[in-house]
Amino acid sequence: MIIVRLGWRNLWRNSRRSLITIAGIAFAFAFTIAFIGLGRGLVVQLLKNGTELMVGHVQIHDRDYLPDRDLYETIGNQEGCDWKQLIAGLKRRQTVVAVAPRVFGFGLVSTGEQSAGAQMIGVDPTAEGDLSRLVDRDMLARLKPGSVLIGSTLALELGAAEGSEIAAVTQAADGTLGNDLFRVAGIVRTGLSYLDRSVAFMHIDDLQRLLALEPSRIHEIAVKVRDPLTAPDASREISRMNGLPEGVSVQSWRQLLPQLNDYLGLAGGANAFIIGLVVVFVSFGILNTMMMATFERIREIGMLNAFGMRPGLVLLTFLFEAFFLALLGLAIGFGLGALIMRYLSLYGLDLTRWTGQLSMLQTRVDPILNAVWNWKAVVAAGISLWVATIIAAYLPARKAVRVDPVEALRAPVMQ
Repeated sequence: MIIVRLGWRNLWRNSRRSLITIAGIAFAFAFTIAFIGLGRGLVVQLLKNGTELMVGHVQIHDRDYLPDRDLYETIGNQEGCDWKQLIAGLKRRQTVVAVAPRVFGFGLVSTGEQSAGAQMIGVDPTAEGDLSRLVDRDMLARLKPGSVLIGSTLALELGAAEGSEIAAVTQAADGTLGNDLFRVAGIVRTGLSYLDRSVAFMHIDDLQRLLALEPSRIHEIAVKVRDPLTAPDASREISRMNGLPEGVSVQSWRQLLPQLNDYLGLAGGANAFIIGLVVVFVSFGILNTMMMATFERIREIGMLNAFGMRPGLVLLTFLFEAFFLALLGLAIGFGLGALIMRYLSLYGLDLTRWTGQLSMLQTRVDPILNAVWNWKAVVAAGISLWVATIIAAYLPARKAVRVDPVEALRAPVMQ
């Protein structure tokens, strides 16, 4: 088609200007791809750390347990429940990857004259290792009956080391003071300062005994599913399963971590803002290019109009020129962006020099940020840049084709 050929030929009439514009579109698109990828990587990291470090994707509690974590509000109320059978039923569900029971308590731990408040968490070491990444499996494997894992800051406050003996004192469920001696099996460094200065992991049987809780009474069952984004659906399915005790609450991470949930929504808005900002700046550059190209061809447009060529066809030549401009720019930009994404996904952006270990939204942010493809946002950015290019070409071209042919023929010849 002659209009397409004219559009392609006109693109190279001033090759330097066209190449500069193509490079501008390419770098803008590559930058947008990389920025979106890093933003997506941060979201994935926060979601993974926020749910897999401790919370899990779904939690089961007594409906009155949260937010105060009352010692007496166990699953199944005062009678408790057959939580081992309940966990076995949860594991049979196809969407469930891991399940872990937990017991929580608060008290004092001490070594000699040094003492500090501690959040005591009773866990099944094997089940917790399958579900949580807060403490690695090797460390949890050391957690035998009569032993404890304590946070690094808490260990400093107590002057404790591996092999030290500490005393734990707490208010028990029967109204007495629970107390016992434990051997420090390991020092835990979670990367979360509020946990490192207070956490003490115990075997679930030990903490139940310390808190005077019957073996049937636990405070929480954490569940890990295959896809964290499907956790709300999984929580609704679990709440309808047979054998679930009365009076329990089944919540997904979106309810348990509302700040993280809000951040995910904010991240989507940030992507749209960045895409819009890049499109605005690129549009101004393309508008300038197309205005110059149109002004240089005023005489040519007048001659085409004088020969009887319809204004619509003349307009199409400018639009096809912009079409090819965007096509080349986006193709080169995608290739460059893919190379940047490959590097950032494999090696990440190392922020250790400036940040070290960070925490955000009560979860850990790793100092090396790996980019993750967000195809929906990348396609949206590409389409937006393409549409902006066409619009930027349409505005000056539409004005030019309306110029009177006689006036256009009097325009000076551009060299």
